[in-house]
Amino acid sequence: MPRMNILNTVEREAFDSPPVFNSFQRKQYFDFPSKLRHFAAGLRDPAHRLGFLLSAGYFKAVKRFFSPTAFHPRDIEYVARQLELVDHTVRLYSRRTRHFHEHTIRRFYGFRLFDSDTCQLLLREIAGLVHSQVKPKGIFWRCVDILIREKVELPSYTRLTKLILGAINRRSRELAAMIARSLTQEARSLLDDLLSPCIENVDESR
Repeated sequence: MPRMNILNTVEREAFDSPPVFNSFQRKQYFDFPSKLRHFAAGLRDPAHRLGFLLSAGYFKAVKRFFSPTAFHPRDIEYVARQLELVDHTVRLYSRRTRHFHEHTIRRFYGFRLFDSDTCQLLLREIAGLVHSQVKPKGIFWRCVDILIREKVELPSYTRLTKLILGAINRRSRELAAMIARSLTQEARSLLDDLLSPCIENVDESR
């Protein structure tokens, strides 16, 4: 059975990609506090300075980090002009350096990693929403709101989807078990009688 997609293709790509800013938003999110500018100024590698500030701007906007390969060219050029850099490349912004910088950015904005405790909190919230028959897409965006409220870095679309679909599947099994326990032998026999012709028709059509 194909895996359910909670968001459509366009929505998934938008969630897992850096935000697309207009000119006003670009000025807003790449206007950095002096503490972050001071930290960036202390980095010797121009690619690290550029990558750090771009990551900080994206995190400020959507509370997530992204690979440098996904950074938008207009954003790169905008921040590079602020730094007075001729070379706009961020290809040398290594994973190890990024992880250190992400910790610094996360701490500056008062956020923390998505960990096991956060996962348990989210699972309890999801279970309640599933019981209330909220649609999967509604559950997804509710999870995003909860994580931002709790100041937790947002995980990937895939990770959130697995948690939600896991909860939906568990609830489906619970309901199936409840129905199975509540059926009397007489009701089972009636269902068998009702379904038998359908099964026979399917067999004959093969």
